[in-house]
Amino acid sequence: MVNILLSGGGGRADVALVKLLVKSIPENGRLLYIPVAVPLSRFSYGQCYDWITSVHGQNGLKMIDMWTDLKDRSYEELARYSAVFIGGGNTFNLLKQVRETGFDRLLLEYIKNGLPVYGGSAGAIILGKDIGTAYFGGDADKNEVGLKDLKGLDAARGYSIACHHNGLKYDHLAAGYSQATGIPTIALRDGTGIQVKNTKILVIGPSPAKVFEGKNSTIFKKGSVVE
Repeated sequence: MVNILLSGGGGRADVALVKLLVKSIPENGRLLYIPVAVPLSRFSYGQCYDWITSVHGQNGLKMIDMWTDLKDRSYEELARYSAVFIGGGNTFNLLKQVRETGFDRLLLEYIKNGLPVYGGSAGAIILGKDIGTAYFGGDADKNEVGLKDLKGLDAARGYSIACHHNGLKYDHLAAGYSQATGIPTIALRDGTGIQVKNTKILVIGPSPAKVFEGKNSTIFKKGSVVE
């Protein structure tokens, strides 16, 4: 069973996605927030915590703990949390940290056990099949850490995830990426996301998602299931 929520933006507009996350957390459950993708030259971890509590606290997220170091973590530690929220920032840096610390294995076990994971922007992209989509979009990343292996955690049924797909100007980039890699790609606007649960991928509004398979694309409206 898979239960992940992937956001094309990861910000204030993600009301519908965050409310789904809140519903999956028991009344006394704690949320684990992971902000390690954020560039510390621009924001501190304290500012990140203030952001999630102020922006998403009003949507019902409460009892939030934050991990800023993924080293030497165990699955027992992770499993104490009722849900995980992986924030945005630089996708390449995020995947490098997740891999090098072995946190990728812990997270995949957590997902396999049906526990909910929310990924916003970079956090969404690393849960796809490949993170080459981070090179384009409305908030494109630079591979400043020199990551060579761009394989993601592949928790989205074989799709790569493209975020901040805010307009037709990015369509040719998503199509070119899918055509070059052979990987079907779900492109999400800010505020729009998907829920990957059981055997289905459901589009969560307000805007449609667009799926690229090579040069071909299909639009999936809010509430529809990506086939």
